[in-house]
Amino acid sequence: MFRRIPPDDIEITPFQSHKSFSFTNANSGSQVYAFKAVSQSLFNYASGSDFQQYTFPSPTASQGFYKTPSYFWAKNRYYNTFNDRDVGPINNFGGSGQFASLNIHNQVNLLSIPMAYCGEKIKPSSIEITDNSPTHKTITLKDDGFGNLYDSAYSASFAAYQSSSYDSTKLTTTGSGGPQLLGGVVGNVFYSEGIIAVTDTGSLYKDVLANSGSNGWEMDFKSTVTNVEYQYFLDIPEFKYNKSTNITTTFGRSGSIEVPVSGSAYKFFPPGNSPVYTTGQDSGSNNSYGPKRFGATEGVIDAVTGSYFAPYVTQIGLYNDQNQLLAYGKLANPIKNEDDLALGIVIRFDVNG
Repeated sequence: MFRRIPPDDIEITPFQSHKSFSFTNANSGSQVYAFKAVSQSLFNYASGSDFQQYTFPSPTASQGFYKTPSYFWAKNRYYNTFNDRDVGPINNFGGSGQFASLNIHNQVNLLSIPMAYCGEKIKPSSIEITDNSPTHKTITLKDDGFGNLYDSAYSASFAAYQSSSYDSTKLTTTGSGGPQLLGGVVGNVFYSEGIIAVTDTGSLYKDVLANSGSNGWEMDFKSTVTNVEYQYFLDIPEFKYNKSTNITTTFGRSGSIEVPVSGSAYKFFPPGNSPVYTTGQDSGSNNSYGPKRFGATEGVIDAVTGSYFAPYVTQIGLYNDQNQLLAYGKLANPIKNEDDLALGIVIRFDVNG
């Protein structure tokens, strides 16, 4: 029994979901890599001396990167800007927005996250990187949601920097410098490409993401995936869909069907079976069928003819205009479809992307 669902009874709502991930410098099998990229002259460039090999302990694996080509790739892709007379300065590919502070020096430490983990993009304001360098105390880096990576130890100066109240003349220059003067910005995040870049070359940050073992790093973040929620309201009016098609209601429980004599009979048999219609005594054998064996019943049992009888709804299928089944669900409990009561059922499910 089919019923067309009016468009007004259909709701399609997209929504975003986020999943947490955590990686360390030992997770080579995940294809999450951190490596150092360094600027130098390309005159008489020797690739052999520029190659840097990283070995990961768990599982044991190696991955190599060329430091100089990696640097120019990052610089040209994310840190070269050009001016447009209508919209002003535009970053070539980064897409972190107008609030990102894009500065690169002669070195950048890159962390690459496959899109299999990022989904559509890294969720802004979800990144936390913990680095244990042998030359200084543990450093914790976070992103501000606008494409800036900052040292959480300088969160106060970073907040002032973002609020336009930043005044470098009032900040002390003791220690190693860097984040005190920059308001805490030490790099950038390119959310839609899964790239994290540490661009501060001060002594505190030049080795961030470049160490391993007990001096390695750990990164936590959340991915972003768009899902779509489909909701259908199924309206069953009074005195509708109150007849049963259950085979047990037929008289004698024969359950037989009337198979046509025409060429469409193959639809009633398994694929590859080509029975022949016959009226002989062997009708109904493996290779033939006939009216005696497949005659349809004409009556129902007395139990379903009473005025109090009503079928129960146990399962619902959603079909397209070609009567192809697209979705199928079972109710938690059977619902009695009373003749004099309207019945409403909400069907809801989510589809990824």
